Amino acid sequence: MKFKKRKTIWHQKRLKDTYFKEAKIKGYRSRSALKLLDINKKFRILKKGQSVIDIGAYPGGWSQVLSQQVYSKNVCNKIIGVDIKEIKQIQNIFFLKKDIFDKDFIDTLKKIFSDKIDLVISDASPSTTGNKFNDHIASLELCKKTFSVASSILKNGGSLIIKIFQGQDINMFVNQIKKRFLKVNLYKPKPSKTESKEIFIIAKFFN
Repeated sequence: MKFKKRKTIWHQKRLKDTYFKEAKIKGYRSRSALKLLDINKKFRILKKGQSVIDIGAYPGGWSQVLSQQVYSKNVCNKIIGVDIKEIKQIQNIFFLKKDIFDKDFIDTLKKIFSDKIDLVISDASPSTTGNKFNDHIASLELCKKTFSVASSILKNGGSLIIKIFQGQDINMFVNQIKKRFLKVNLYKPKPSKTESKEIFIIAKFFN
C-alpha cells in the first residue's frame, strides 16, 4: 500500500514537471532531450553532417535530437545509438544493442565507421542504489570507459559530452579529460532536476 502511495506521489510530481510536459508535447521520449538541446544552445556542439555515437541511448531522447539536428541526407553521416536495452527505431539512427565494457566494443565501432568520428555523447547512468558514494563511483567508472572509447574513435577537433554524478573524485577525472581536450566545461542544464547530483562535462577540440 505504501509503495502504491509513493508511486502515485511520484507520478503527480512528474505531471507538474514543466520540462516533462514540454518534452511530451514536442514528442520526445524523455525530458533528457531538453537537456541536450540546452547544452547545445550554450556550447554549439551539434552540427549537420557529424558522425556521432550516443552511449546509453535508451529510451532515445538524445538520439531524437541528433536525428533532427545532426543527420544530413547530403552527407550520409552515421549516427549510432548504443545501449544494453532494446530501443524503438528512430529515423536516421542505427541502434546497437551492446555493452561498452565488452572487449570487442571498439572493434565493433571501427567496423561500422570507416573513419574517426566527430562527437561522442553520453547521458548514461549506472543503476543507482541511493548511496551517494557508491553511485558516484559507479558513475565515474562508466564515465572513464566512455572517455576511453572517445579517445579511441574521435578525430582531432572532436567533442565529448558526458554525464557524471558529482563527488570527490570528479576534479581528478576532469583533469584527465583536459589533457586530451583544449576546452572543458562543467555544466548543469536548466532541465536537470534541482535535487539531481548530475552534471555534464562538455569537452571540445580533441587532440
